[in-house]
Amino acid sequence: MVNNSRYSHHARRALKHAGDLAAQHHHPTVDTGHLLVGVMLTEGSVGWGVLHSLNLTASRALPLLPGLFSQLADAVSDSGSAGALDQALALAADESVWLEQPYIGTEHLLLGLTRTSAGSAGLLLNRLESSAERLRREVRRHLRQGVAAEFSLQVARRTARLSELSRRVIAGAEQLAVTLDHPTVGIGHLLLALLLEERGPMAALLRASGLDQSCLRACLDRRDPLPLESVELVLAQAQDHADNMGSHYTGTEHLLLALALAPAGAGLLRVCGADPMALVSELARRPQ
Repeated sequence: MVNNSRYSHHARRALKHAGDLAAQHHHPTVDTGHLLVGVMLTEGSVGWGVLHSLNLTASRALPLLPGLFSQLADAVSDSGSAGALDQALALAADESVWLEQPYIGTEHLLLGLTRTSAGSAGLLLNRLESSAERLRREVRRHLRQGVAAEFSLQVARRTARLSELSRRVIAGAEQLAVTLDHPTVGIGHLLLALLLEERGPMAALLRASGLDQSCLRACLDRRDPLPLESVELVLAQAQDHADNMGSHYTGTEHLLLALALAPAGAGLLRVCGADPMALVSELARRPQ
């Protein structure tokens, strides 16, 4: 369910929370109620802001979640609930298209949830003294006010003419951010993904530079500001470097060069034992 390349980073976080909740409560499927609480847990997302404006919070919803699935099973047939989440996700995709958005964000997930009565989300909203209609109105109100769009790494990377290795590294960076439930895909995730990509030459270069992997992981675990700086600007600068060097694609060498030249990236490299200017010099000596 999380393979749609149009999902924003926050939508992927919400879907991971939903899956984790279903596993935690030993529910046989991931349902719409899990996703609703998943959005409540996705701090910093558009959907999280909408839900909090209605006092629909995880602290209120989590105690109600364990009993919802059995209650749903008693009320409807298995076939009525098994496809509820897929139906809501399909409707969310429709909402993003109608709103002419290039991504599917948590705001679209909420709109999708409010357009189907299947699943446990409606039951949960009722238990929280709210309704799908009220939630839908509130999402629409937030969208009319021009709330900030959610960042989609997949959309951003489509324009970067990435090499296959760069695509793998960037996908790894986003997976790290989702696993750690971080609000951004940051330069720290990108740096760690470059280091972990054993098939790529940048991993050996980073190890030779003295980069301390344990330090980098500790910075990410602590949610330090430097590693959580968004990779969005680095991706744009990497493409510029590739163009300036006459390359027809953006490779991992361009990603690392952009990261080392960015103030936050250079700072993070220094904190973890590497010299950014030495990396820049070494990259400049490599044949293009």
